[in-house]
Amino acid sequence: MKHILIFEHDILKYPPILSVINYLFYQKKDILLIGYCSSEDYLNDFKAKGGIYINVIVNNIDDNPIIKTAKYFTFKKKVHNIVEENYGSQTKLWLFGEQCIWLLHRLVYKYESNLYLFEMPTFNVSFRYKLLSPTINYSKALNAAKKVVCCEYNRAHITKSFFQLEKLPIIIPNKPLINDDVISNKYIKEFTNKVVGKKIILYQGIFNYPERKLDDFCESIKYLSNDFIICLMGSDNDYKRKLKSKYESERILFLPYIPAPHHLSITKLAHIGLLVYNAEGQNIENTLNTLYCAPNKIFEYSKYGIPMVSNDIPALKNIFTSSKCGIAINSMDGKSIAEAIMLIDANYDSFSKNSDEFFNSTDMNNLYYQLI
Repeated sequence: MKHILIFEHDILKYPPILSVINYLFYQKKDILLIGYCSSEDYLNDFKAKGGIYINVIVNNIDDNPIIKTAKYFTFKKKVHNIVEENYGSQTKLWLFGEQCIWLLHRLVYKYESNLYLFEMPTFNVSFRYKLLSPTINYSKALNAAKKVVCCEYNRAHITKSFFQLEKLPIIIPNKPLINDDVISNKYIKEFTNKVVGKKIILYQGIFNYPERKLDDFCESIKYLSNDFIICLMGSDNDYKRKLKSKYESERILFLPYIPAPHHLSITKLAHIGLLVYNAEGQNIENTLNTLYCAPNKIFEYSKYGIPMVSNDIPALKNIFTSSKCGIAINSMDGKSIAEAIMLIDANYDSFSKNSDEFFNSTDMNNLYYQLI
């Protein structure tokens, strides 16, 4: 069977897409990838495994709204033509992310489709996409799909209820399907010299204030012994530069963005992993998306038996309560964070064992099998 995968952004920034590709190759399926990938190395490996790649868009985050809209219009037109030429009797279509669904909703009525939602779905289609797809009926498109995928239990039930789906979406957690032998160690040489003999408290991800407010984690170093250092890894922006200006020291290190999956070469060195998700209160979708977050970081940390510390939100609190692989803190101040870190450190073997068991409790092969 051929699988046609479509996405309008850089697939390297979306680990669930990479995991689907890995699974389909493992199952010896034919893959046609339509969209954009920023890494020639990844594409060379993808093609060496038999995948076919068609680049139809380069989505630059700095493009102005008019250019973005024009690119999406061209993307939509090209994709329709490519799918029509390549879809056969043994073919399945995958649309990743709701914006891709909005742009290409007409394909869902014509072809057998899996619709893969990364976030809590937006309850109303945004103005730009109404212009690009004037006939879009989001609920109708979701109901017409062969399968709908959500990455978290509560998100799946909200999606089913709001859009009146007949069946609960399939819940596929954001657990990466990555073998360590594909992870390059070229990024860790300089880093390891700075952290010899230290217990690394690691944050990896985007720097986005206030949703990912990291100041309190930096403040926690004041209450920790010299055995500990804090490392913050991710792409540069104004907030990261502000944190760096205020906190960078021998005990608080700032690391650059490292492309997936090679960032895991840093992850596996961590002693404890950090997560933070604060609802900004902009709208109900954003609030629900944050409260019922489904970070791939949980699985990236637990892949290496790394315990975790986070703020107290339902999704993370429930995981840590049931699996005992981390602590969700009620009061996000430096002292409380340090106390949680020291509690984990004092019982490290137990927390680490539970983290490893949490990772192994999810059988991704069985979950993906439902989609093919």
